[in-house]
Amino acid sequence: MESLLQQIRPVVQKTAQAIAGVIGLEVEVADKNFIRIAGTGKYSENCGELMNAGFVYNHVLKTGKMIMIEHPGFHILCQPCPNYQNCPEFTELAAPIIFNGETVGVIGLVSFDEKQTKHFMENKPWMVQFIGKMAELIVSNIAEVAAEEESADKDKEYSELNLDDLERRTIKKALEEVAGEVRKAEKAAKMLGISRATSYRKIQEYNLMD
Repeated sequence: MESLLQQIRPVVQKTAQAIAGVIGLEVEVADKNFIRIAGTGKYSENCGELMNAGFVYNHVLKTGKMIMIEHPGFHILCQPCPNYQNCPEFTELAAPIIFNGETVGVIGLVSFDEKQTKHFMENKPWMVQFIGKMAELIVSNIAEVAAEEESADKDKEYSELNLDDLERRTIKKALEEVAGEVRKAEKAAKMLGISRATSYRKIQEYNLMD
């Protein structure tokens, strides 16, 4: 039987791509059976297949708590992994996807080089909050599927995630983080890892000017 996340795989993949595009890190989503539901970059391969090293995710599934691994490969949770002390990841943040009190999956952010890691650590508080909101977004889609499972149009309906709204909320949140500062559009752009021109264009497009 398909897991809840497998039932909305197109939505989860689009969410992962949107997150990666906004924050400049690789994103991966796994269900409670350690099936990779969605991924970007290096994690775009083997979606729909069983993961061979999900030790950190297993901890998140059991505890229902978010965890930050600043040195993957050297953390106690990494010891059973075949890549222990030789992990290609630089930093990892894993958050639970909780539906009706049950952890049904994990969403992870991963950096693979020094530049991504620096961006990650400089914006850690904001990214922790952001990944939690994205987990909630996925849960809202699970709830819709559960509520309207009998709908003949459900496949089309749930594969169409409103990415514009996701992008608007993300940029708005970044602007709130730098509120009161001069040249806040530029600072928001730097926080999000997007160009200054893109930042100004999106702010005007979504009518986010003060």
